[in-house]
This record gives sequence, C-alpha cells and structure tokens, in this order.
Amino acid sequence: MMLRLIDKAKIYFYIVLLLTILSIHNINFISSFNNYFKINKIEIYGNLNESLNDEIETALKKFYNVNIFSLKSDEVSYLLNNFNIISEYKIKKKYPSAINIELKETTILAYFFENNLKTYIGANGKKIKKIKQNSEEIPIIIGQFDIKNFLNLKKILDENGFKINDFDTLYYFKSKRWDLVYKKKTTIKLPSNNLENSINLFKKVIENHNTEEIGIIDLRIKDSVILS
Repeated sequence: MMLRLIDKAKIYFYIVLLLTILSIHNINFISSFNNYFKINKIEIYGNLNESLNDEIETALKKFYNVNIFSLKSDEVSYLLNNFNIISEYKIKKKYPSAINIELKETTILAYFFENNLKTYIGANGKKIKKIKQNSEEIPIIIGQFDIKNFLNLKKILDENGFKINDFDTLYYFKSKRWDLVYKKKTTIKLPSNNLENSINLFKKVIENHNTEEIGIIDLRIKDSVILS
C-alpha cells in the first residue's frame, strides 16, 4: 500500500514538473513570438528635403517596438496629416517587422503673411510655414482671403491656360473680389462673381492685344472690358 502511495506521489511530481517546464517554454515562446513581430524598421520613400525627412523620422519613432499586427494605419495617418507639406502618402506593412511609407510633397502655389510670418499655400489647401521656398517663383497674396476662394480662382485660371505664377501679386478685397498683377505689368480687376466669364474675357484680350501697352484690364462690369 505504501508503495502505491509513493508511486502516485512520483507521478504527481512529474506531472507538476512537466507542466512547469511547459509553462516556462510557452512563456519564452510567446515572448520570442512577440519580439519577432515588433516594428524595428521604418523606411520613408519620397522626394523630401533632408530636414523634413528627419523631422518625420523622429515623429515615427513612437511606433518602434509596437507589434505590427496591433498597429493601425489610422494611427500613422493621423501623425502624417500633421505635416501640411505632405499631399499624399501610402503606408505598407512589410512583415514581420517593418513599415514602408511613400510620401509626396504638395506643390507650393503662393504665399502671404499671417501675423507677420511668411506662410505658404499648398495645392492640398493647407497652410505651410517651415519650408525653404524661393518666393520669386510664386505670387504673394495681399488681403484677408479664404483659401477655398483662392483655389477656386486658380482652378479657373488653369482651365483657361494660365499658370498661377503668371501673376506676381494677388489682391483680395473685402468686397470678395480679386485684382491680379499679370507679369509685373498689367492689373486685372475681376468682379466678385462670374469669374469664369471674366477670366475668359481676359484671355481673349491678351490674345488680341499687346499687354505691355495696357496698364489695367477692368472686368468688373458684366460682359464689359475697359482697357487703360
């Protein structure tokens, strides 16, 4: 009888020992598994300047050592959307432990001064402040304007074959209309509405006249052109 009790004790001992060994093994396995899928590499692709690239890389460091399966693309998107200079991006998980991000900078269209600070407008409709840009290549906007109105103006100019940098200065007035300085010489006075028709008239004027001889093209009166 005593022998059977000893045998049972041994069996229980070996069962407990086996379970302990298996538990330790499982813990090590789970730990190794988790480490295998922790993000240890984030690569950025795109034609970015070095300073911007470094700034984005620094911001993305928060995702290192995060399990790639638990990381949501929305988390990365939220971070990238804070960089107004970025117009497009693609995020791709590269298993087991890397992320590839392809970035595209927006085109700078114009600039203005906000609180005495030079501020740029991107084609993505965002204000951009910390960039290196040659201001001589883009127009300055003067006046209190809405970016949506500016983008609408640019769209109409594009549709008529103009480029935004054909104009040196854009004035916006409280009456919600624009004056445009064309190639440093001619001022185009636009109405507050019917922009499509007015810019089409402007196009016809420069096709049929020498703008060097024209100081002002006044289009504020509907279906009327006044040259001076």
